[in-house]
Amino acid sequence: MRGLRDLVRLVGLRREVGRLRHEAELKDGFIALASHELRAPAAVVLGFSETLARRGRELRRDDLAELHAVLHEHSVRLNRVIDQLLDISRLDASVVPTEPACLPVRARLEDLVESVAGERADEVELNVPDDLDVVADETAFERIVSNLVTNAIRYGRTHVEIRADSDDRHFRLTVEDDGDGVADELVPFLFQRFARGEHASGAGLGLSIAQSYAQANGGRILYEPSREGGARFQLILPSRAA
Repeated sequence: MRGLRDLVRLVGLRREVGRLRHEAELKDGFIALASHELRAPAAVVLGFSETLARRGRELRRDDLAELHAVLHEHSVRLNRVIDQLLDISRLDASVVPTEPACLPVRARLEDLVESVAGERADEVELNVPDDLDVVADETAFERIVSNLVTNAIRYGRTHVEIRADSDDRHFRLTVEDDGDGVADELVPFLFQRFARGEHASGAGLGLSIAQSYAQANGGRILYEPSREGGARFQLILPSRAA
């Protein structure tokens, strides 16, 4: 019996060592990737800011406009990465917002699309009833939808459709694009951290963060290819009385 207990203990120790080694590898990979994702936009912002500070008065109006546009683009990218890192730290510490409130879906989506899509907002079609509400944490809902819409804009071509409805049991929000969809080999790992396709941009954290927020609010995100070959993501949350 003692030998059996020792064997069981040894197996448990090996599993724990394997788990700790895996976590250490993930941490090292995360630090390296985060450093890379922060360094690139930070270098651009610093370089262009120095150019404006030193030679701003010498530059033509068109050159100044181009510099400001690039500065804004990389500032947005830098802010997005920082937000993702903060989200990761909260999720790892289990400090996840769970303060449900009644949110007007269409109004929130209109604001989010304008913020995320920018000049491409007219490519996003909203098929959402005016009187539809969802009971969810406001920050979590915005993080989830922002990630889904950002991906659809980034990897779609010219059209993104957002649909939403609810019944007595569930609220469903679907974001569908007309891009090339997700490669078959990536689908099983789609919601894992650092999961990225061959030509993907970003740190590979957005969908993992979105799924964690959905689960913290009692829901989940599902993926399936659209009929036209693009990507279709569906957020499902439980219907609750406000």
